[in-house]
Amino acid sequence: MTPRAAGAGILTVAVVAAVANVNFLLAGPLGSPLDLSREVISDLSAAGQPGAGWFRLGDAVAGLGSAVLALPLLRSAVRARRTRAAALLAFGVGTFVSAVVSVSASELLHDGVSVLGTAGALVGVVALAWCSRDRLPGPFALLAAAAAAATVATGFWEVVTFAAGGNGGGGNAQRVQVCALSAWLVLEAVDVVRAGPRVQAGGRKRAAKTSP
Repeated sequence: MTPRAAGAGILTVAVVAAVANVNFLLAGPLGSPLDLSREVISDLSAAGQPGAGWFRLGDAVAGLGSAVLALPLLRSAVRARRTRAAALLAFGVGTFVSAVVSVSASELLHDGVSVLGTAGALVGVVALAWCSRDRLPGPFALLAAAAAAATVATGFWEVVTFAAGGNGGGGNAQRVQVCALSAWLVLEAVDVVRAGPRVQAGGRKRAAKTSP
């Protein structure tokens, strides 16, 4: 496979995963009665909800796509990229398992893997922003920083509201966070493609100085 074809494949997987990850946008068209300004997105896939199967399918596709995106980074010689790969895998596996085990089947398992997946994604998006800091004030670095800031801020807000007795996993904060993580998936793919065939092919030759 040529580098151009490999790059196109990576970007395609990222875009598909990112779009599948924001499947909550279909709540209205599919007739969901849930108010997502207060409810958690996972409730869309609960048994008996309109289009529950489609939402679970979207989550499964997003999870699988995220895991696939981790593969080129896992083979990188650069530790920071392997850290980001682990984050992508955590997010991918967590999202996929939460799709297979719906909230109505086992709320504890569903919520547990969702939290672990989100925690992995938080590490990943922050790591990407940190690795991109030398590109500031370029558009890629700014987008990575914005995605990281949105993910961290919404995560902090969810924890605070939950501690205060509210529904920490629901509301506008969760939707903003999901959109930020979809942007992160695409940015990760763009970074891999820009890094060139050495990363895509898993080259492990170390240069004297290798940027993250």
